[in-house]
Amino acid sequence: MSAFGIYVHVPFCSALCPYCDFAVVVGRKDVHKRYCEALLAEAASHVGAPAASSLFIGGGTPTVLDPELLRGTVDRIRELLPLGDGAEITVEANPESVTDAGVRTLVAVGVNRVSIGAQSFTPHVLLALGRAHSVEQAANAVASARAAGIENMSLDLIYGGPGESMQDWTDSLARALEMEPDHISAYALTIEERTPFGKAVARGSMQEPEQDDLAAKYEIAAEMLDGAGLHHYEISNWARPGFESRHNLLYWTQGEYLGLGIGAHSHRNGVRWWNTRALTRYLTDPANARDGEERLSDGDRAEEWLLLRMRLVDGVALAEAAAHLGRDVRDAAEACEASGLVTLDDDRLCLTPRGMLLENEVTLRLLSA
Repeated sequence: MSAFGIYVHVPFCSALCPYCDFAVVVGRKDVHKRYCEALLAEAASHVGAPAASSLFIGGGTPTVLDPELLRGTVDRIRELLPLGDGAEITVEANPESVTDAGVRTLVAVGVNRVSIGAQSFTPHVLLALGRAHSVEQAANAVASARAAGIENMSLDLIYGGPGESMQDWTDSLARALEMEPDHISAYALTIEERTPFGKAVARGSMQEPEQDDLAAKYEIAAEMLDGAGLHHYEISNWARPGFESRHNLLYWTQGEYLGLGIGAHSHRNGVRWWNTRALTRYLTDPANARDGEERLSDGDRAEEWLLLRMRLVDGVALAEAAAHLGRDVRDAAEACEASGLVTLDDDRLCLTPRGMLLENEVTLRLLSA
């Protein structure tokens, strides 16, 4: 089966998290059905796309939709855009929107992977992050998904939130590991300009996370997750062997994918395009929702290849890098090795733990060679 992915964006949320810069819509239950109809109209305009190896329903919070509405939408998308045998089908879920019946409905339509946005298992950190769920709800969501037959379970965590101590983060990781997930994503809190957190930082009422604190928490995550037997395969992602996110690996390896819904991005035949973030425009004409596009030059694609591939823990071969970039990067790689940022083993370049904290700097050094 060739690697091709489909991403479906469901923008609805019960509340806006203050750090979120995604295309989200708070409330608006009145347009849930109409939005799903628009998704299907957009999907119909892409009939003939390759059979997909992964389908990722993200958001927003897809599970705020009525379970039968979500089931029917996924079912119809699969009819319009067929999946290959054994495809990975993921649904993102926030804990407060997960129910036993809802997860059973997802399993019935073929969902085999659930990614739960736990973010933290410390109550005051959840509150500071503006999350709508409790620690208990996150645990219950995992239990519900497992009971429904989900064998591929992922947890999303955020570190560096306001008021989070080193002990808070350590405790969150320990609690997450107690749930025996198959995959964990651990992301540093990023302050985006347009978000409530970004505006608070701009006016001086909130401090940005300290880089030293983030670095220390990242190192704790790597130590604990590696120690628990999870394979560190991408800078921010760990998985049991064989449970790496197939869909996200498409992004990190410049694979092709189709995005449906507001704000969704696509990449096919050398062209990248993205949809409008405006809900009204999308509902009016979903088959013509494209808001912009770009065709990268060969040089830009080569540089992007290196930037993305360096995020993968298995690194890149020097010969492969030279073939993509059209020049040798050995001298720059050896200089990075001398700085403790990479290792060179059989001419394979891999980031060290310190290098993972400075991945952009390492990539810039290589591109400047």
